Amino acid sequence: MLWLLQLLAGALLMSLSANVFLVPLKLAEGGVTGIGIILYHTLGIPLWVTMVALNIPILALGMKVKGWRLLWRSILGVAAYSFFLAVTANIPPITDQVVLAIVYGGLTMGTGLGLVLRSGGTTGGTEVLALVLQQRLGFSVGTMVLAVDAVVLTVAGIVFSPEAAMWAVITLFISSKVVDLVQVGFYSARGVTIITTRPDEIARRIMTEVERGVTIVNGTGAFTGEPRTILYTVAQRTELTQIKQIAYTEDPRAFVVVAEVHEVLGEGFREPSKALE
Repeated sequence: MLWLLQLLAGALLMSLSANVFLVPLKLAEGGVTGIGIILYHTLGIPLWVTMVALNIPILALGMKVKGWRLLWRSILGVAAYSFFLAVTANIPPITDQVVLAIVYGGLTMGTGLGLVLRSGGTTGGTEVLALVLQQRLGFSVGTMVLAVDAVVLTVAGIVFSPEAAMWAVITLFISSKVVDLVQVGFYSARGVTIITTRPDEIARRIMTEVERGVTIVNGTGAFTGEPRTILYTVAQRTELTQIKQIAYTEDPRAFVVVAEVHEVLGEGFREPSKALE
């Protein structure tokens, strides 16, 4: 039941972010929440009412296209988020400073949404609508979410002020980055690709001296047409210098590429079972 606790905790954090930071300072960061903030300040409609009213048809359409099994956790997410929005609606704002509201609102919203997504659910809105339109019209999920957020921010700029919309963009940026951190964690490793003429020696030393596994891939140089051997390994940042020293000691002409890896599951790193909790 850990997923349910994550979903509830995430929905609570999102509702606190909305009611304590975003709504008071008109930070309509996008999506259904952003629409709700606009309607609250223009028509006086409570945010939780907008959340329920807009998500009912979206979830109904989603279930028709995607099925109940795929969306039942999203239904729970919408219900929990709407409930906590109603419960926390009367909590007074913590600050009237826009910068503080942007930073802490973005952090809280991103953390909450990240927990909801880790639980396998969503809070409905543009994410579910994007999944439906992806299947029906072929649009990518990312494109649809970006388009809706852009429309909401544009409307916020017209209804409130261009400055309010610009502040909201920063909030959206912060929350999206925090969502990624919650999803994959703060841990980061490095993937190392080595193209070399001495693969056996380099692979042996990496496995024995650094104690990291190595995958050997046979390739062909596109320009020369000559065979090339490619080594790939994943290591911690503290092991990079040792791996590069091994590569260039064995083959001074080796071609080494180091790339950031945000999540590694498997032997020597994070256990897959823990990542799926």
